[in-house]
Amino acid sequence: MKVLVVDTDTREARNLAQTLADLGHTPLTANSLSAARALVDQAAPDLAIVALNGNQKSVTSFLEESMDAAEAFPVIVTTRNPCLEDAVTMMKHGAQDFWVLPVSRERLEKTLETPSDESRMGRDGTPQGEPFPIISRNAAMKALKDMAAKVASSKATVFIQGESGTGKELFARFIHRSSARSEGPFVAVNCAALPENLLESELFGYEKGAFTGANKDRKGKFELAHGGTLLLDEVTEIPVHLQAKLLRVLQEGEVDRLGGRQPVAVDTRVIATTNRAIDEALREGRFRKDLYYRLNVIPLKIPPLRERRDDIAILCAHFIEKYNACHGRRVQGLSPEALEILNRRSWPGNVRELENVVQRAVVLATEPVLTPQHLLFDDFESPPETPPAEITTIDEMEKRLIHQALDSVSGNRTRAAEILGISVRTLRNKLNEYRRSQGF
Repeated sequence: MKVLVVDTDTREARNLAQTLADLGHTPLTANSLSAARALVDQAAPDLAIVALNGNQKSVTSFLEESMDAAEAFPVIVTTRNPCLEDAVTMMKHGAQDFWVLPVSRERLEKTLETPSDESRMGRDGTPQGEPFPIISRNAAMKALKDMAAKVASSKATVFIQGESGTGKELFARFIHRSSARSEGPFVAVNCAALPENLLESELFGYEKGAFTGANKDRKGKFELAHGGTLLLDEVTEIPVHLQAKLLRVLQEGEVDRLGGRQPVAVDTRVIATTNRAIDEALREGRFRKDLYYRLNVIPLKIPPLRERRDDIAILCAHFIEKYNACHGRRVQGLSPEALEILNRRSWPGNVRELENVVQRAVVLATEPVLTPQHLLFDDFESPPETPPAEITTIDEMEKRLIHQALDSVSGNRTRAAEILGISVRTLRNKLNEYRRSQGF
C-alpha cells in the first residue's frame, strides 16, 4: 500500500516511514498539509496518517478533501496529547481512526494487513470481508439484512428510511459491498449539509466557464460514482427544482453538467436515505411523488434502537472491543447495573448515541468492568425511561403519602406531620377518617 505520512516532526515521520517500509509498504512523507495535498494529486495514496499537532481546523479540511477526492482514501489521525474531544471531532469529520503516538509496529502491521487477508483495509477505509458488520440479534433487523443481501446484486434503487443514528449508511455500504459493484467507488453525499447553490454542481458537475470561478471541468458525484454506488443521504432535503433533474438522471442514466453542451452517460447505482416523515413531505409538496416512486423500488425501514432493545448488549460488546483497540484499553464488559441503565434509556440518538456513551466510558474507565459511574450522558438527552405511574385518585395518593411518611419515621406522628407540611391535628383527623372508612 502507498501510505502518506504527514507530520511536522520530521524525526517522527521518518521513523514511521521506516517502519512502513520494513512492513513492505511504500511510504510518502510530507511535513505540511499543503505538501500532502500535492502528493495526493501525484501519487493517489491508499491511506494517510496525519499528525494533529494542534491544527484541528486544517486537519478537518484535509479529512473532508480526502473523502471528496477522485480516489477517496482513509485517513488516520495521530496525536501526542490525547483528548477525547479531539477524537470525537476527527471521527465525526471522517477519520478512520484516532491514534496516540508513538505508533507501535504491531498496530501498523495489524491495520495494514496483506491483500490476501480478508480483513485488509479497503479503499474506503474499512476492513474487507465483512467491512460493515450489521451487529444485531433482533429478528426485524435480520430480516432487513437478508433483504438487503438479496437486492444487492441488482441495480434497483433502494430507499432507506429511519431515524438519525439507526444505521442507514451502514446498510447502504453493506449493499454496495455485497454487490458486483463492490470494486467500484462508493460515494456518499449529505444533501442536507450542502448549500442549495452548491448542491447542483456537486451532484452533476460543471464545465469550464459555466460560472465565475469555474476554471476547469469538474465531475459531479454521479460521475465519480460511475461503476459503483452513490448514496444520497437525506435526499428529501434536495430542493424541488433539483429533484426534476435528479429524476431525469435516474430515468435516462445520464447527467447534464452545468454549462455542458451534451449529457454524459453514467452507470451508477443509487441508494437514498431519509430521517424525515416521507408521507408528510409528499403531502406538503416538498418532495416529488414521481421521484419518490422512482427511488422507492426497494424500501428498507430501519427500526429505532428503543424498538430493538435486545441489540443493546451485543452492540455494547462490539463497541467495547472496537474502542479497546482504538484507545489501548482492556475493558472486559459491563456490570449488570450498567447494562440495566442502558436498557432503560429511550435512546433518541439511537445506535450512534449508544456508541458515543460506550466510547466515553471505555476512555474514562480505570477498572476492567464498566459500572454506572462510567456512563455519562449528555444533559439534553432524556433520562432513563421509568414505568408510567399508575393512575389513581387524589384521596388514594394522599393515603399513600401519609403511609410513606409514617413508615419513614417509624410511626412518629409529629415528625411525619412536619414532613407532610400539615399539623399533627390534621394528620390525626386523617388517620381517624381512614380507619372509619376502610381501615388504615
